[in-house]
Amino acid sequence: MLNCSQSLSTDELAMRKPLWTPVIVSVLIGGSAAGYYLLSDYKALETQQAVIAAAPFEQLSLSQMSDKRILTLQAKLYDDKQNAKLWYQLGNAYMYNGEYDNAVLVFDYAIRLTPSPTAMHYSAKASALYYANGQHLTADVQVLLEQALALEPNNQTALMMLAANEFMNVRYQQAIDLWVQLLDSDQQGLDRVSIINSINQAKQFIQ
Repeated sequence: MLNCSQSLSTDELAMRKPLWTPVIVSVLIGGSAAGYYLLSDYKALETQQAVIAAAPFEQLSLSQMSDKRILTLQAKLYDDKQNAKLWYQLGNAYMYNGEYDNAVLVFDYAIRLTPSPTAMHYSAKASALYYANGQHLTADVQVLLEQALALEPNNQTALMMLAANEFMNVRYQQAIDLWVQLLDSDQQGLDRVSIINSINQAKQFIQ
């Protein structure tokens, strides 16, 4: 467990990129949205939460609401530094804003403060680290993905990231196998159309 002295300092939490910094979302697979899909969960989650919390800020853009949400979460964490859920929510907010280094930092705090971290925690940190490293699946990212899949063999984020990596490294059949595994898992919220399009595109390269 972290104590107050181990929590992030004001300067660390205040470390922010300019609001105009674009969210870098590369299309990993030509003509499909695989790169975007890896971030879509964070986008959808933060958009929904920002809109729900936006009653006093109805004239703000989604970007401004997201920034407001980050400041609100930071303020709550100053008063409740041991709250793993708040750290995780802050990580999602940073992911939405494309602040991946910050997301890695706070997802790590969420994991350390959670008695039994879930696949969601490990895959979230893996995603943040992946983008912080310029979309490279490093050894550290691989370890986090393995931890996520050990807890949840069909974790969407982990399998999508691995499939995209296989595709980028011209291992098309391996990518297809991972996408098929996702489809067979029949999970709610799965973008089946995008995955099927990716599978069909990979098959074209094999033929």
